[in-house]
Amino acid sequence: MKSVFSMLLLAASLFVISPILAQGNLPDQIQGYFQKIQKEFPTEKSYLHLDKRTYTLGEDVWFSAYLLAGSNQIPSPLSRTLYVDIFDGSGLLLEQRKVRMEDGLGSGDFKIPRFGKTGTYQIKAYTAWMRNFGEEYFLTSSFVVVDGAGGSFLPKVDFKEISVGLGQIKYLVQLDAVSSSGNPLANQTLELRALAGDAELHKQSISLNSQGQATFSFSIPEKANPSQSLELTYFENGDYPVTQTIRLPYALKFADIQFLPEGGHWVIGKKANVAFRAIDPDGIPVSIQGDIEGLEFTSRFGGMGKVELTPTKAEYSASITNPKTKESQTIPLPKADTEGLVVQVVNNPNAAFVTVFVQGNYEPNSLLLVSQTRGVINYMIQGALANGVWGVRIPKENLISGINHITVLSSEGKPLLERLIFMQMDDFLKLELSHTGSINPRGKVALNLSSKILNQPISGSFSIAVSDADQVSDQSDEFGTIFSTLLLTSDLRGKIHQPGYYFKDQEEETLEVLDLVMMTHGWRRFSWDDVMSNKLPEITNFIERGINIEGQVKEQQETRRGLAGGKVSAVLGDGIEIVSSEFGPNGRFIFTELDYQDSVAVTITAEDSRVKRLVDVSIIKPEAVFSKISGSYPNQIDWPTALAETFAERNMLQKLNEDQNILDLEGVTVEAKTIQKEDEEIRKIYGVGDVTINPDKIPGNVAFTNVFQLIQGRVSGVQVFISGLSVSVLIRGVGSANAGTEPLYLLDNMPVDAGTLLQINPRDVASVDVFKDPARAAIFGAQGANGVIAVYTKFGAGMSTRSTGGTLVTQYGGYDSPREFYSPKYDIRTVENAATDSRATIYWNPTIKTDASGKAQIEFYNSDRANRHLIIIEGMDAQGRLGRAVKVIQ
Repeated sequence: MKSVFSMLLLAASLFVISPILAQGNLPDQIQGYFQKIQKEFPTEKSYLHLDKRTYTLGEDVWFSAYLLAGSNQIPSPLSRTLYVDIFDGSGLLLEQRKVRMEDGLGSGDFKIPRFGKTGTYQIKAYTAWMRNFGEEYFLTSSFVVVDGAGGSFLPKVDFKEISVGLGQIKYLVQLDAVSSSGNPLANQTLELRALAGDAELHKQSISLNSQGQATFSFSIPEKANPSQSLELTYFENGDYPVTQTIRLPYALKFADIQFLPEGGHWVIGKKANVAFRAIDPDGIPVSIQGDIEGLEFTSRFGGMGKVELTPTKAEYSASITNPKTKESQTIPLPKADTEGLVVQVVNNPNAAFVTVFVQGNYEPNSLLLVSQTRGVINYMIQGALANGVWGVRIPKENLISGINHITVLSSEGKPLLERLIFMQMDDFLKLELSHTGSINPRGKVALNLSSKILNQPISGSFSIAVSDADQVSDQSDEFGTIFSTLLLTSDLRGKIHQPGYYFKDQEEETLEVLDLVMMTHGWRRFSWDDVMSNKLPEITNFIERGINIEGQVKEQQETRRGLAGGKVSAVLGDGIEIVSSEFGPNGRFIFTELDYQDSVAVTITAEDSRVKRLVDVSIIKPEAVFSKISGSYPNQIDWPTALAETFAERNMLQKLNEDQNILDLEGVTVEAKTIQKEDEEIRKIYGVGDVTINPDKIPGNVAFTNVFQLIQGRVSGVQVFISGLSVSVLIRGVGSANAGTEPLYLLDNMPVDAGTLLQINPRDVASVDVFKDPARAAIFGAQGANGVIAVYTKFGAGMSTRSTGGTLVTQYGGYDSPREFYSPKYDIRTVENAATDSRATIYWNPTIKTDASGKAQIEFYNSDRANRHLIIIEGMDAQGRLGRAVKVIQ
């Protein structure tokens, strides 16, 4: 792996254009530290291009994965395994994908549960190597999921007032509830719950008037919860719950409001730019207005703003008001120094230099300015104040795109001033897109793509999403782009609101708010204390070049002498791969860099040099990095009318053209009649349910924390509600007259309560049977009238893994096999083509490559209804230079 690191270091050094002007031990120390970091600890970043950002339940999410490494962000030659975790609207982990990466590229897909939760789904993408540097470096992205058939309840909530007193936060709320057709839910009753994560803060019923409206108030305990939401439930037809969840705003007193002088300090008598930012505990910005001793200010985009002030005293306070709720509070500003240094950085887009002005006084009068981007030092110079001023011009030709970090240090290496600026250089790929022919129903569309860099053709790898522009909108501003992720958010602390907004154009307004981001969000890739103390990252996770299987060998009967060590071998599937390794007296072994897809049978054989085959072998499955994260909730329910209108047609088309074994977990069966399978069926004394769920067939099951996650969103007519240590299940069987009450729970054929099942480790579960049909549940008598959930453990219903005579046969998941996007061909009439085609995503391809002349052609067939196509292309070339293009054709 050292050769890989050396390659990264060479790539980084090619971009250090100017000489380092400073001399002496401190500059050498700084340069040496950054070179060592680049050589031995290159960081990785990931990005996912999704086919769109709003989906309906049951749809596929298609993604292309990009993985870059090193300071200059070349396609990563390091990790070959990218983990992609998908969380539902409440932050519960649904599935995990293991994506095989090659030359920094990979792809995958994820099926949203047809009967799952709606809301803002979140994604985290990371490699094992990234874990050494902290979870904050993982990619965090999101998309919205709505129930295409759930337009019966669309509430609009307006928080009129928020007040705090006696340890409570009181909300005054105006509620309007309508259906998707705009009809009010007249005289209906709703259930309201205020939640902080899974904790219930408040619950009450709301009665709507004849206009579907209500005005009411409620209170919750006064606390800064990491996330909080308002859950509203309407019982359609009087019994079936339709739930919508929105974000519950915070009281202003919990907002983190910071005033940040440029460079980190301000000095009495020196003019200063003071930026500010206001965010709630969940990272969502707050719009504020206020004044500082008569100087009025108002926040701009993202709760940020700036005031220009020349302090005449040390202490100032700002009077802050939330213009919507009328809450107010007073915030102290940082104390102004009586003497010291201040900085102003001028980044004129039309100038060839970035100008840095340092003013004030400092003894000893010896300073060092360091300018670097992601650890690549592009300028370093020693200097001193002359008449209280030191000016430095940094040539822009030295810089690369991204966040440039300017630091002024003392001669001892103490950081005195720091300023971030964003540089967008002429090092992006230019993508041009043209099309031939008109957009006709089921007509053939041909796209021509060209990629250039500095007007020279360049080959590259790209992903393309073509959508029906009347069903899908470009939500890049809100959710981000390949530019905003890899050049902005991945290098800053905290959550960046609507990151794609800062890359929509190069207008003055956009550049100004981008600079506010630079002034209000700190750099997170390193600290100067670490540089000065030569502190290097602690490596606990190694680079994964493939699938790793780790295990343990133990004596069948423990003896005083214990194991001596020996050899262990593994056969994957029907001889896909045969590998061997060794284990020591502690019995631990690992097989590394395996390359296979899906879950396969693994036969592991171990022999100890002392006790021979009298050993047991077990697999150590890795623990999930995340099982649950803080939920993300919209401020209001945004109903995508056009997307919902085509829901039934798209759902039918999907069922006709997809692999049914993938589409419906109700169809998961094991074809071969193994002894283990026969044993399991014998143990099921009540027979097999309407639906049988095999946990080993669910991708990412390693991350599940309870049995009910195996069921949630995977079985039609079954709703699972998990809240902390309690759970409720509603089964709507055909003709069931008892909807709304709990089913019968069985654990290895014995009746138990839901709380008992919550304690069962999902890894110990062999299968889960769900009985929905009252006729099939009749064998359980009156107890089964509301359905049955039967859980069979590996120990009680036949072991799925058995270790005998030093041999273990088990299942172990490999890389996920990316499915092929269904793109119909309408030049030939078929039975499958007879269905109405109302696809929202018309074409998706994660691997478009332009040739040496920078060109590629794409062909696909239009749907029945699309009149306009929204096309989004993203990607990079072999050096990691990024490109993106958005176009609407009609």
